[in-house]
Amino acid sequence: MRRKWPLRNIILSSLWTLSTLESYRDVAERFQTSKSVICDHLHEFCALIVEHFPDKIAWPKGAEAEASAAGFSLAGLPGTLCAVGSCHVPIDKPQGVPVPEAYLNGKMFYSVNLMAFCDHAGRFVHVSAEHPGGWHNSQVFRATEVGRALERDPHALLQGRHLAGDATFPLSEHLLTPFPDFGNLAARKGRYNRRILATLQAVRGAFRALHARFRRVKSLQMHSVAKTSTAVRACCILHNVCLENNNPVLLDDTDCDTVSQEPFHLLPNGHSGSLGGISKRQDIAASLSKKRPQDVM
Repeated sequence: MRRKWPLRNIILSSLWTLSTLESYRDVAERFQTSKSVICDHLHEFCALIVEHFPDKIAWPKGAEAEASAAGFSLAGLPGTLCAVGSCHVPIDKPQGVPVPEAYLNGKMFYSVNLMAFCDHAGRFVHVSAEHPGGWHNSQVFRATEVGRALERDPHALLQGRHLAGDATFPLSEHLLTPFPDFGNLAARKGRYNRRILATLQAVRGAFRALHARFRRVKSLQMHSVAKTSTAVRACCILHNVCLENNNPVLLDDTDCDTVSQEPFHLLPNGHSGSLGGISKRQDIAASLSKKRPQDVM
C-alpha cells in the first residue's frame, strides 16, 4: 500500500527486463518511469521470488527420483539420478569480494559459474551461481551443497544412484564421466561415451531454454555477486514454473556462455578417478547393449 508504483507494473516490468535484452533505460521508457526504479524493483522482485518459492528448485526424492532415473535410462545410462553442467553468467567487475580477478574466466570476461543439476526433463533441482568464473568446474562442484553432501553421506543424497557429468568433473562411483578419448576408444567405451553425451543433453537443454526465456541472464550488468546470484536463481525458479505449466519456449541460436576447461584428470591435482568410479564405469560400459532401450521394440 505504501508503493508509489503499482505492483502490477513492478511484476510486468521485472518480467520484461528478465525476458529481453532491452537496455534498462529503454525498459524505463517503455514503462514510463526511471532507470533507477526499474533496477531497484528488479532486485526486489528477484529477491521475493527466491524467498517465497524455494521449493520450486528441489532435489528429487521418492517418486520424482524414480521418474528421473527412468527417464535417464531411456537415454541409455541406467542408474542416473541427475545430470550436472555449468555455464557462465557475465557480470561487471565485482565489488565487495576479496579477489575480483578470480571472477575473470578463461575467455577474459568477468563471470560467475552457474552450476546446475537437472532431472531427466530439464528441471533444475539444484543451482549454484555465486562462485568465481575463474574456478575450474571441479572446484565449484566441491563447493556446492551437493558436492558437500556427497562427501558427508552420498547414499542419503543418491539412494544408490549416481550423477553424470562431463570430463571436467572428477570421476567417482557417485559421479560418472566419459572415458578419455584419444582416438582409439574400444567400441564399448565409445558407446558409453555416447550415452553420457545423451544424458548430458538434459542439463544443456535446460541452459538453452533458460537463456531463451530469460535473455537478461546474458547481460545482467551487475557489480554485486550476491544480486547476480539472486537474479539467476530467480530465473531458474521461473524456468521450473514454466515447465510445471507446460509453457513451451522457442529455442533459437542463443548460445550459453561456456568456457573451455581442461579435463579433471589433466589438472596438476587431478587424477583418473576413484577406484570405485573406474570400476563402476567399466562395468556399465560392458553392460550396455548396442541399442538404446527406446530403440528396442
